[in-house]
Amino acid sequence: MTRRRILTLVGAAVGVLGVSLLADALVPPASATLPLTLYVDPRIGDDDYAGRLPDQPLATIEEAARRAGPGTDILLTGYGERLPYPGSGTKCLTVVGSAERPVVIRRNIYTNTLRPTVLTTVTPVRGPWTLREETATHRTWSTPWPDPIQLIGDPDYGFIKIGGIALTGYARPPGATVDEAGWWADGQLYLRSGQADPHRYPVAVKDGDGICLSSKSRHVRIRDLMIIGAVHAVRAEPGAVDIQVEHVVRGNVLDGDRLPGEDPEAGETGAAAGTPGEPGAAAGGSDGDGGTR
Repeated sequence: MTRRRILTLVGAAVGVLGVSLLADALVPPASATLPLTLYVDPRIGDDDYAGRLPDQPLATIEEAARRAGPGTDILLTGYGERLPYPGSGTKCLTVVGSAERPVVIRRNIYTNTLRPTVLTTVTPVRGPWTLREETATHRTWSTPWPDPIQLIGDPDYGFIKIGGIALTGYARPPGATVDEAGWWADGQLYLRSGQADPHRYPVAVKDGDGICLSSKSRHVRIRDLMIIGAVHAVRAEPGAVDIQVEHVVRGNVLDGDRLPGEDPEAGETGAAAGTPGEPGAAAGGSDGDGGTR
């Protein structure tokens, strides 16, 4: 091959490379414009997977939130009631989208269930209970509590359910004007109620939210989920920006959603009590009665 021929081929290659680089600069690659989809399925998932395919999903919502960026769709895949999700519980996820490309957390076609199961004990607390105080409106009992529990922040961080009614959990003893409450002090679990006697009904202690977003979260859409058995279905810490919730069904949820800029007292409040048929349902009425604030 002659020297002139070699120089001609080299010049042509450089020209093609230059055109290619210019095209890349003018037209971004498809991966930069198409939304990223992350699949989450605890049945078959693994947080070491890429999570980009339904048959290679991530195992946890936490890992999906860590990887998500603007425009990401987080799809919770599974098979309805047979595959409940644990929710974010007492952890708050940091999810950051943009105003033009929010992060969306939603269900896949197979499931619409997110069931937090954050319990401090798997066995109901049955005492022995000691009567500490009795007034015209309520009685207060206590029993030794073997597990290390500490509520922090606002009192809605956790709650206590006596049979069919739910009591707000407090990080410290509440004032005398609060007639329905539960709290922890000096290794004792305290219950104050005018409706139920812990000697008659099983007591369980529960905390956690369906989805909690940290104060650093921005531009998130949560939609098409059923959230069962949580303190809040959706809660965003103060400071979070542009958090929107659509088409979320709530069951046995203690309190309404907590979103920035909204009055929590005006939000939808889920059923605080247990489902009909649970022990103690007669003490608190039908499902939805007995929740206190």
